[in-house]
Amino acid sequence: WQRMLKVASKFHRYSFNNHLMIFLQRPEATVVAGFNRWKSLGRFVKKGEKGIAIFAPCRYRTKVETDDGDEKSLQQIRGFRVVHVFDISQTEGDELPDLDAVRPKLLHADAPEGIWDALVAQADAAGFEVIRHRRGRVNGYRDFSHKEIAVRPDVALAQAVKTLVHELGHALLHSEELPHSKEVAEVEVESVAFIVCDAMRIDSGDYSFRYVATWSGGDIEKIKETAENVVECARGILEGCTGE
Repeated sequence: WQRMLKVASKFHRYSFNNHLMIFLQRPEATVVAGFNRWKSLGRFVKKGEKGIAIFAPCRYRTKVETDDGDEKSLQQIRGFRVVHVFDISQTEGDELPDLDAVRPKLLHADAPEGIWDALVAQADAAGFEVIRHRRGRVNGYRDFSHKEIAVRPDVALAQAVKTLVHELGHALLHSEELPHSKEVAEVEVESVAFIVCDAMRIDSGDYSFRYVATWSGGDIEKIKETAENVVECARGILEGCTGE
């Protein structure tokens, strides 16, 4: 446990924008850190590896005078600069057996009371029955021919809600006609899931960023072209949950 905490403390918690930058440049990334941080863990960046560009704040210390005439030092941010980080796959060296503890995983939290039932009601209104069933390794699926939305039964409520929103997005957006590619469809519905979960204070970013980046292939234009559908669908689901 102490070893896990020590390893976990070595890695930054990146901002929303930096998460997107990381996964758009390297969708398969799992755990990233700077050159020196990897070195401190006994791992070294492989020769020829290209860094992942992110933004880091430029911090400066300034002294200000307090009301009682004393001085105190404050840290201020004056802009940002580009720095580079590396995924663990770009490094080699000491094994980190406890690193799995800081990798992105399924959501393991609770969800707001009533949200599951509200989403099930929306699926029912769209003509889909929600069942709890697991098929292979996927977290859920929708069956257009049998009008079913399935969510695996062995996950926490937060993950179940996110998966249900994802599949409900398919039901609402793609029942009549799929987009010109499966990639666009998956980017759309996982973006919907992220927006809805975020509004419900369910943190799905670590899961959703990776999913969107993988299916978009790092193509920002592909993400942009889904924006209108995503916002409209997410708004409709949220209104259905809140009754507004």
